[in-house]
This record gives sequence, C-alpha cells and structure tokens, in this order.
Amino acid sequence: MLDEKYLVHGLNALSRAHKMNYFEDGHRGGAIISAYYLCRENDVEEGVSDIIASMIDKHWAQTELCEPFPKENSDPGLQQQVVESMNKTIGKLRQVGHNVILPTLALKAFQDLPETITPSRVEGICKLADSFQVTEFPIEDINDIPDLSNPIEATEFVLNEFLKSIERVKGYGQGWAGHLLTYSRAHIIDLQKLGYADFAKMDKEAFRMFIGRIRMEPNERSIPIVDHLPSELFPLQKAYWEQNMNDSSLGLGHIFKYPYAFYGLMNLAKNSDLKKQCLASAYNIF
Repeated sequence: MLDEKYLVHGLNALSRAHKMNYFEDGHRGGAIISAYYLCRENDVEEGVSDIIASMIDKHWAQTELCEPFPKENSDPGLQQQVVESMNKTIGKLRQVGHNVILPTLALKAFQDLPETITPSRVEGICKLADSFQVTEFPIEDINDIPDLSNPIEATEFVLNEFLKSIERVKGYGQGWAGHLLTYSRAHIIDLQKLGYADFAKMDKEAFRMFIGRIRMEPNERSIPIVDHLPSELFPLQKAYWEQNMNDSSLGLGHIFKYPYAFYGLMNLAKNSDLKKQCLASAYNIF
C-alpha cells in the first residue's frame, strides 16, 4: 500500500491546481489520490506500490504542484464548503464531468485524513470545482439511463457502455471510455459511500448528456490515434508497472485514474460474462 503522504501530495496538487493549469494539474492531483486507492482497495501484487510510488516521486512529488501547504489548524467542518461548490456546478456537463470527478477524490482523501482539511486546501479545491466550464452538446433524447443510486444496475449499464464505446472509436483513442469509468465511479461508488447519494440524482441530466456525447463518437473533429496493442498484463500486476515505469512522462495521470475507476466498478458488478468481456477489452485503456 502507498504511504499516506501520497494522499497529502494529491490533495496539495488539487488545492493548488487552480493557480496553475486547473485542468491538467487537477488531473495530476486526482491521479495521485487514485493511485493511492488503487493500491489500497485492490489485491495488487507485491512490489506494485513501490513502483507506483517511484513514478509519482520522479514526475510530481518534488515539483511545485505538490509542495506542502502552510501549517494551519484543521477543521473537518470546512469540507462542507467543497460540497457546496459541487452543488453549484452539478447538473450541467462540465468538461467530461471533472467538476464531479476531482472534488470527489478530494472529499474521499479528506475523510481518511481529516487533519488535512485546512482553510487553504479547502479554498483551493472549491476554486478548482468552480473552474470547470459547461460543455453542452445537441443530443437525441436518451431514456435508458438507470438510477445511478442503484449501484449494481448502474455499474452494469456503465460497463456495457464502456464496451460499446471502445468498439465505436477504435483508432481514435479511448478518452471517452476511460472518463465514462472515472465519472461513473465518482457517482456510483465514492459519493454514495461518502454520504452524498443525492448528487447522482442532481447530476442525472449531465450524465445523460455525457452518454449521448460518447454515443456520437467518432465525428469530424476526431483525430486518429494508434490503438493500444492487446496485452495480458494488467495494473494489478507488478509486470504491468515494470513495463511502464520508465515512461518519460505520466501525462495527465490516466495511467492511475482509469484502473482505479475500472476495478472499483468491476468489483461491484455481478454479471460474470460482462466482466469477462470488460477484462478482454480493458487493454484499450491501460
């Protein structure tokens, strides 16, 4: 398991991102927190955590993004301000749901480390939540979205959409499929466990628009991207990370965020055939 200091690194990055590149650096903060919970919540092979820690140390932990915040008294009551910021932005699709994805990761980390709930961090995360812009798309009426507060039904709907999205956009990158997982995990698992199940109902229209948007792909603006080659290595295996540990850049950190979301949803799903299909196609996002 990763040391809790990585939760602090992730929170510092999320809290500082609005002063830097809110979208890219917000991703990186969320990726660090996702990496921590990927290792904590799944049966990863021995050595996985050490490799992931070394990757984060090499690329992010020693940068300005993760620098310590000034010492302040903590106040768990302050996290309600993050909830209120999410309340203001929820209900409209904002940059693929990152107004939900990233603050949710912050709330999850706050729950485990209440001593990190300080005025400066909370202010920064609220400003990050406010930064994401509305992105609306003309879509056909979609009436097959399940109740996101019904975890198993919603999860299996998402995993079916995940498979369809992968096949639909082969040759154009799998960002939509990957973000379907991260957006859905935030609502179906994390927010519900944190006690904010009502967010799923409040955000249903935005989620409906997201599903409509991914069903429109690819389109005339899509850029060809080389597909990942089939692989028998998965992020719970040490060999997977050994293969990726020398990458020159972690980019926005999807290498951590996508597996965190994928395995959370897979652990919840009951349909064994569906899960086998998802495992067979998962190399496309890993």
